[in-house]
Parts: sequence; C-alpha cells; structure tokens
Amino acid sequence: MTDSGTGSTQYDRPEHLGDETLTFYQRLKAGWANADAIAFDDGVVTLTYGELDAATGRAASALLAQGLEPGDRICLAMQKSLAQIVVLLGALRAGLVVLPLNPDSPAEVVADQISRTAPVLLIGEREDGWRSRTESGPAAVPRCLDADPARPHDPLHATDHTDPDRFSVDDEAGAIILFTSGSTGRPKAVIHSHGALFANTDALRIIWDIGASDRLLHVLPTTHAHGLIVAPMPILLAGGTVVLRPRFDPGDAVAWLPRVTCFMGVPFYYGQLLQHPQFTAGAARQLRLAICGSAPILPEVREQVEDRLGLPLLERYGMTETLIMTANSPARNRAGSVGLPLPGWSLRIRSLVTHETAPPQEIGDVEARGPLALPSYLDDWAETARKTAPDDFFRTGDVGWVDTDGFLHITGRADDLIIYAGLNIQPSEVEAALVAINGVVDVCVFGVPHPHAGQAVMAAVVSAAGTTLTPAAIRAELIGKLPATKIPKRVYVVSTLPRNTMGKLRRDLLRKAFEHGTL
Repeated sequence: MTDSGTGSTQYDRPEHLGDETLTFYQRLKAGWANADAIAFDDGVVTLTYGELDAATGRAASALLAQGLEPGDRICLAMQKSLAQIVVLLGALRAGLVVLPLNPDSPAEVVADQISRTAPVLLIGEREDGWRSRTESGPAAVPRCLDADPARPHDPLHATDHTDPDRFSVDDEAGAIILFTSGSTGRPKAVIHSHGALFANTDALRIIWDIGASDRLLHVLPTTHAHGLIVAPMPILLAGGTVVLRPRFDPGDAVAWLPRVTCFMGVPFYYGQLLQHPQFTAGAARQLRLAICGSAPILPEVREQVEDRLGLPLLERYGMTETLIMTANSPARNRAGSVGLPLPGWSLRIRSLVTHETAPPQEIGDVEARGPLALPSYLDDWAETARKTAPDDFFRTGDVGWVDTDGFLHITGRADDLIIYAGLNIQPSEVEAALVAINGVVDVCVFGVPHPHAGQAVMAAVVSAAGTTLTPAAIRAELIGKLPATKIPKRVYVVSTLPRNTMGKLRRDLLRKAFEHGTL
C-alpha cells in the first residue's frame, strides 16, 4: 500500500484473482478442502460441500438442457431458500447471467426489470403467482421453468446430466445483474462480472480473516447485493457454514447467535436486537464478527451494540455498482468510520471547493477505483459516463473525508436518496404515488434520522382548495401501491412547500423542520 498523503489511499492490484477462464462458482469450489463439511444449514436441511457441488451440477445441467449457453440471461424469481441459492450457483456455474428478482415486487417493477434486461428464461415457484405476471405484455419471457423450493438437492428436477463445467468464461464476462436506485429516481441495472464477484469475495475473506470454522447467521434478503453476495460468498469461499434463515426476526436471531461466529446486518436489525433482553455477550459467546452496512448507523446505537456484545461493530462501505470498497477489520478498526479500502481499491476525496483531490480531514465527494473495470449501467450509457471520471474513478454520490490513517468517514449523500433499513428509496418514486391521490396538488418527500433504520421516509403534502385530507387517509391510499418500506412514516398536510427562486423544493428546510417527527 502507498499513501500519497493527499487523501488518496492506493493499493496495488492483487496478484492473483483466480484463473481468468473459470466461472465464479468454479473459483469458489477451488477453496473447498472438505467435501463433508456443512456448507448450508437452514435449521431443517443441511447441505455438505459435496452435496452442494452435486446439487449445483444438477441445476446447471437442467439449465443447459434448456439450450442455454454462457452469457444468456435468466431471471431468478424465488423466495429465499436453499433451493434458491442452489439455482443461483448452478446458473453461475454454467456461465449464465442471473437477474435475481424479488417475487413480492409490484407487477410494474417486475415488468420494468424484465423488459429492460430481456432474460430468455424465468425460474420461479408456481405457487407465488410469478408466471401470470410474466407470460404476456412487455414483461414477457420466452420460456419459464418451475423450481421446487422443497428440493434443494434438485430444485429444477434435472433429467439431463451434461458436464456442468464444460464452458469457460472470460474474466470480464457478466455473471449477475443487480438493480439500484439511480440519481434520476429510476432504478438502473448493473452487470457484475465473474472476475469482479471473485475479487470482492476474496478480499472480504482476507480482510475479515474468514476460515472454515466460521458460521454465519444469514438473515438478510437475497435480492440485494448484501444478502446475495457480500454476506454468504466469503464464507463459502473459505469452506465455512452459512446458517440460512428465511428472514430477520429478533427472537430467531437471538436463538441462533450462540451457534455462530459471524453476524451481518443493517442498522435496523441491530436496533431491533437491542430491544431483546437476550441479546447479550453470553448469548453471542462464539461471535467474533459483527458487521454492519447498507446504511449509516447512529453512534449511540453502535456503542450500545458494542457494550452489549463486548466486541466492536465493524462497519463497511459499498454500493450496488461497486460491491464493497472499504471495510473495518478485527485487526484494523476505527469506530465511526467505514474502514480502509479493500486490496486493489484506490480511494480519493474530491474537494467540494476546488474539485481537486482533497487532503486528509477535508470533506468532499467520495470517488473510488477498483481492481477490475467498474460495471456499466446496462441501459443508461449517459449515466455511466456521468458517474465515471476520465481516469476510471467512480463518482459514488456520497460525501465524506479520509483521516490521516486512510480510514473513510461518510457524512451523507450528495443527493436526496433515503436509506431505510438498508434499502435505497428515491423521493421521486414516493412522490409519484402521492400526487396520484385525488386531492393532492403538491408534495415533497424527504428523509429524517431514524434511531434504528438509518432514515425514515417523511412527506409534506399540499391539498387542493376545499379538500380535506388527513395523514391517515393519505397513508392508507398508499397501501398496495408502494412497498411498506416506502410508505411515509409520517405525512404532514401543509399549506405550502418551501422552494427557492427557481422553484426547486428545499428538502433541507423540511428535514430540519421535521427532523424530530414533530411540527
């Protein structure tokens, strides 16, 4: 590592990112030393590494039997389960590009994501009603395939047992498509390569010193980068065990904590766990890694978690476009920071005043460059160009500073993105649903600090003359039109909204006025 002392921490590119002709799955498998070790445990079914390899081989064979070839895109619309993970890994093993789709998403979200990514096959669970949403219209997929979540050893009912590893892929070949909220308010699709997935996974394994004896309590959703890649893949690379729970529940998490060594969550999870009396160092007696990410955590919450567990809460920093860029580790941790750049990553702060590289301690725009080419937005080349500097540094959209030891501190977002419980929420999406309500003539959505979830969604609404709208009625109108996480926690009916001379809404004034949730 070299440090120029100008706020830019430089790391040399890792010498070995794995065989550049292997799929991400094949690189994971290369680290498995014990076929009888438990790879997954969901509390009912376990899969050893030998069984996982056989199951992913069957899944890959079933997909290749559909006439698919490396580079073909498929959509995976399954609930979180061992079967879902087996299909995902099987598809990656076959060199396919996977779009993980949340089957609970509104129909318009499903249609938008499918129409923009054009998968040739959709895999889902018939009882979830996914097929009816994808057989016609702009979201039509040429072929659909049923998956059985009760059969993790063979979820696709494989009948053809071709060689699942007969194809090779280029290091830059696409592996997975993830959607993220963009600056325009419309989620954008990002393709990550096999090489990028492995580079990030291997770096996290090293930074967090993950080994075969580690057991991760996995309670995150598997439709986002955090739960799909960041949490489980370093464990699998090291030959450890992923304890896969269907969702986060404080009581369930506390019951499993005595049997694991690692836990990864978002600030909301830790806030909920603090309310549970059994969330103690005694219950987490084997825990050695408590990691937090996807949203900023309030200092007082972090301190309470650390006091309760008796070990540091390690924050890390990343985004859908880049995966993880910086992380604290057991060996090098600075409370309040999001850590040091991962091996292969370069970090710099661009001064808000001079627009030059800022020295340590100065706040500016956070920019980063990874060990491999950063992914592009699939359907928005203009946005790709806007977010990428001429020297290939990625403009994250976050504001922060680097201390003299190279630790990054994030102070906020450069835009108005709201991060609630690790989920990115664009105000414009919520505003569109609000203005569609009869009687609403003007609206502004903004975020305020939340003690456990990072930020809470709030809304100020102006009603038409002669119309009587109540906050409760407005919130009720949004049920079924927006996910529950995006429905404003509070709605304020006001006479007018603050704007500048150009007519632009002053969200900052609303945040200040309602930061404590009161008028």
